[in-house]
Amino acid sequence: MARGDRSKSRHRGSRIRDHHREGKRLLPPYARLPGSVELSSWRDERLPEVIWAALICTRLTRDLYLGIFRDISIATKDNSELVFEGMGHSRLAKLSADEFKTLLAPVLNLKDAVAALAPLRLLPDLPDIQHWLPYIPDITNTQEAWTSLAEAIAANSWHQSESATDIRWLKVITMITAGKINYPGEMAESFQSILGYPAVGDMRKVRPLIRATEMAFAMPIADPTSSHWPLNFWKVCLNLTGCVPAPIRQPQDINVSKMIDETIRIYAVAAEHFHNSISTTDIDDRLDGTFGLTLYGIVTQITLLMSDSHQRVQGRLLVRTLVEIYITLSFLIKKDDDVFWKRYRNYGSGQAKLAYLKLIDLDSDEVPSYVRLNELEELANEDRWQEFVEIDLGNWAKLDLRRMSEEAGVKDVYDRYYSWPSGFVHGQWSAVRDTVFDLCVNPLHRYHRIPSPPRLDMGSVAPDGAKLVNLILDLLNQAYPPFKPRLKVKHGIQD
Repeated sequence: MARGDRSKSRHRGSRIRDHHREGKRLLPPYARLPGSVELSSWRDERLPEVIWAALICTRLTRDLYLGIFRDISIATKDNSELVFEGMGHSRLAKLSADEFKTLLAPVLNLKDAVAALAPLRLLPDLPDIQHWLPYIPDITNTQEAWTSLAEAIAANSWHQSESATDIRWLKVITMITAGKINYPGEMAESFQSILGYPAVGDMRKVRPLIRATEMAFAMPIADPTSSHWPLNFWKVCLNLTGCVPAPIRQPQDINVSKMIDETIRIYAVAAEHFHNSISTTDIDDRLDGTFGLTLYGIVTQITLLMSDSHQRVQGRLLVRTLVEIYITLSFLIKKDDDVFWKRYRNYGSGQAKLAYLKLIDLDSDEVPSYVRLNELEELANEDRWQEFVEIDLGNWAKLDLRRMSEEAGVKDVYDRYYSWPSGFVHGQWSAVRDTVFDLCVNPLHRYHRIPSPPRLDMGSVAPDGAKLVNLILDLLNQAYPPFKPRLKVKHGIQD
């Protein structure tokens, strides 16, 4: 699915409900299999062993190369003592020149197939290169040869692609015909479908069976020196070919000017509603907390809309802030207890005092430029002299945000909006990857990650911010009714 595509893809994996919780970890089903599971990558480890087959698949018609593979399996049947499982380069290197010629005759006797294998000359360290050199032509255009090799990797990197499945069938069928794999009687139908591939059986069942069988027999090669080739292959490709950055994506053309105007207007209306709701000039924890969080949420949305922030990293940071504002206010209104309103306010005063005390002993040039110590001191002393202000080093509600959302009955909002933006706040790897890296589209580099231009094309969070502000306004209306104005969620957003 292309980046920015919001359509739902068909999920093929496990769900959260399928995971098993152990302490702070959620373990997927496969992680709970008994014994140690040794993973083997088709693209990274097994595909480099069958480069010869991948090159043939990208240069010949499917009927032709499947015929070649079938003929190889027949040769395997007649010479089972020569078979090295998988027909990979590291295994073929163990054969004598005559044995190699016997097994690979269906390839070596076909001019077009041999011509397709010329790029093997780019790989001087290929384990069986000496077997191939007498047959394959010289390279006349090095760039074209690298392109052919890249196309072979691209077509077969995805382990379920048609040609990758065909190559994996070659590995399975040669092991079957050589007597290395035997199917019990109850699996006779499956056995026949593999022998008759791709003309026999339901391919929706046969293809997965082939891939599962190939993977099951993808054991590490007994000779440890033989396993060096896949690593060597990718290293050669990296050293001899350059990165190819993905095309720069243009940001979505979105006009949020009307949404900005509307949000500013709602701020003014909410501020006016504050004045209409005042009943005392004394400290009113409930009034100040409710309107303060509401207005702070609206200001956050205005900031989110400014300077295209809604399409950049900072938009995600601000959505997380809006979620926290909403959950905090939901919790306070759900409890609607003077103790909690006061605790929320006192905690904030204590945090201002804590920050102030940590900074006052610093040299002036060490104090962060955004801090005004006099203002910080005033905030710490506003409700009472700071010498009587306690500093709480825990959470003011004695709960984390998730638990607060549960107690407030808004866990659904937490689940939808909090987790992914939090990754951007904390600099977690997936957020870092999404922001400053893109894929190199050179297949010979395994589509690795390379630095990208600054992301200006992230999906807009403006509608999400508007939804969260409206939820906050619902709470304001609940605590100090009536308050009817709401933001138009997609006003000015072009899909």
